[in-house]
Amino acid sequence: MTNLVKLMMMSMTTITPMVKHPLSMGFILINQTIFVSITMSTESKMSWYSYILFITMIGGMMVMFMYMSSIASNEKFMMMPTKIMLIMMLSMMMIIIISKDNSIQMMQSMEMQKMNMNKMEEMKSTAKFFGMNKLTVTILMMTILLLTMVSVTNISNSYEGPLKKK
Repeated sequence: MTNLVKLMMMSMTTITPMVKHPLSMGFILINQTIFVSITMSTESKMSWYSYILFITMIGGMMVMFMYMSSIASNEKFMMMPTKIMLIMMLSMMMIIIISKDNSIQMMQSMEMQKMNMNKMEEMKSTAKFFGMNKLTVTILMMTILLLTMVSVTNISNSYEGPLKKK
């Protein structure tokens, strides 16, 4: 699975210079973030860092998507036939490379065993985090985050500026 994700990341990287529309660039960046988060989650023992990275990037991309869709709302989104053919050729080459290599199945089974071991260790660490003695701290943190979210929503609820309501 890791090889497939790395190949997908490389293909997205090769496609990026050919893209000119800001919304498609954002889509490529979101896909890259997903692939990096998947890779980090499988490589590390705990997936908290990759989860935080993913949530942060998606939040930033949502804000950028809102601005870009208001700026470039009337532009047509068209792909050139040559770019479509290039994307199809890249994906076909990746599929052929992955299907021909027999060592990938062996590596995938070893990766599955490694992921199972990582999940067991992660469950042990989260059990310590959500234990009965730390339950009050966890509930306090959740309450603070909820109040922060409500206050930011009320502050950004304006009728003038770039985020104004119509």
